Amino acid sequence: MKEILNSQKTIMISSINGDGFPQISYSPYVMVDNKIYIYISRIADHHSNIQKNGNVSLMVISDESKSQNLFARERVSFKGNAKKLDEISDCIKEKFEEIHGKRMMEVLYGMDFDFFEIDILSGRLVKGFGKAFDLTYENNTWVEKQVVVDKNVPAHNK
Repeated sequence: MKEILNSQKTIMISSINGDGFPQISYSPYVMVDNKIYIYISRIADHHSNIQKNGNVSLMVISDESKSQNLFARERVSFKGNAKKLDEISDCIKEKFEEIHGKRMMEVLYGMDFDFFEIDILSGRLVKGFGKAFDLTYENNTWVEKQVVVDKNVPAHNK
C-alpha cells in the first residue's frame, strides 16, 4: 500500500454536492498514520461539499502509462470523514512542504486555502486481478485482509 501512496502526490476526492450527487475532484495530499490531509481552495466545489457533508471517498491510482493492464491498475481507495482544521500542526505543514515544495506551499499559505483532515474509516487495496485487500488500521499499523469472491454466485453480464 505504501508504494502506491508514495508514487502519487495527488488523491482523487469524491464528495457529495448540495443536490446529493457525488462529485469528483482531486487534491495534493499527505498521509500521516491513518489520516489524510488535503489543502484546498475555498472556491473549489469539494471545499463547500465537505463543509456540508464530511463523508468522502478517496482514491490513489497508479499512472496509466506505467500500468501493464488498464483493467487492473493498482489503486487504493478509502472511505472517510473530513473536517476543516482551524489550526494545523507543524508536523503536517512540514510534510506538505517536503512533498509539495516549500516555495509552492508558502505561496498557497497566503491564498484562500484551508487544511482538511480526513479520518479513514475503511479502505481497499487492489494490486491486480484477484488481488484485492480490505484495509483496516489496527495497533498503529495497516492490516490487509484478502477479499475472497464466492465462485458459486454467478457473474453478471456474461
